[in-house]
Amino acid sequence: MPWGTTARTAACIALVATTMAATTSSEPLPSQLAGTWRITRVLPTKNTACWSDEQARPLVGSTLTYRANAMRWRGGQVPLEDINTRQVTDREFRKENAGADFEQLGIHSPKVLEVDLQHEDADITGASTEVPGDSVLLAGPGRIVVSACGVYFEAMRGGAGRGAARK
Repeated sequence: MPWGTTARTAACIALVATTMAATTSSEPLPSQLAGTWRITRVLPTKNTACWSDEQARPLVGSTLTYRANAMRWRGGQVPLEDINTRQVTDREFRKENAGADFEQLGIHSPKVLEVDLQHEDADITGASTEVPGDSVLLAGPGRIVVSACGVYFEAMRGGAGRGAARK
């Protein structure tokens, strides 16, 4: 077999192995995130956002559902391609999110689990191709913080809790 063919075969095998490794490296959806959440309020932050209050407010009261292979918000189901988790501190979060911080988000822990859901772009809200809720902070028992276009929302499991009455 000529050297060029052997090199191409080896390259193809390496590519397949790399693709398989990347495909199987996805983390599972954290069990504390799985299920249905109700958006209870928009959180007041001092960061730059590309959505106005008029675009954000209609999402309050809607439900967000997370499953191992998909997420759903406002009737749009988005298949998940990958799930990444990490512990993030307030300092790291503030640096990466244009000034929003744990205090503004009502998070009273020095670090929280951040869940980053990878997917194709989709038009869920009509305001952008960003999928609301694909970046999640597990803020406490029964409470998550999700974002869309720089706007942060509080969500509670089952819709109950301190944020349910406030809008």
